[in-house]
Amino acid sequence: MLKLEGFRLIRILKGVYSGYTVENGTVLYQPEIKYRIEKKNAFDPTIQIRRDPYHEDIIDCEAILNPNEYEEFYSFLTDYDALFIEFDSSERTLQYPVQVNKLPKLEDDYRSFSGNFKFSLKSLYTVLTPIDFNNIFGYGNAYGNNYGF
Repeated sequence: MLKLEGFRLIRILKGVYSGYTVENGTVLYQPEIKYRIEKKNAFDPTIQIRRDPYHEDIIDCEAILNPNEYEEFYSFLTDYDALFIEFDSSERTLQYPVQVNKLPKLEDDYRSFSGNFKFSLKSLYTVLTPIDFNNIFGYGNAYGNNYGF
């Protein structure tokens, strides 16, 4: 389990790339390897046969938002063709394709919003092929001003 501060979300919607940087937030990353075929040996049931491994990672995120950012962030997470998350570990930048797994209920009024926005993402992949978003968005990989958005 890995807990990190800050993350970036990149959304592809109808061929348009857009991003959202959350500096005041945390990421709890739980990697898990699963197998498409998993069965016991017919002659020795203590032997487990596993084939076709894939990753099913759960990424729990918490963003601390202002009330005026809440609705924009909620719509960012609900309307997408493809969604990616990036976060910086001590050694490198990690990037995963994700799907929204769980969202909080949409508040009717800004006064009832507490500031914490907790949601869960699921990443399914067999092999990661990272996308270089520096070429798409423009400059830099300095954490405060990523990609110009």
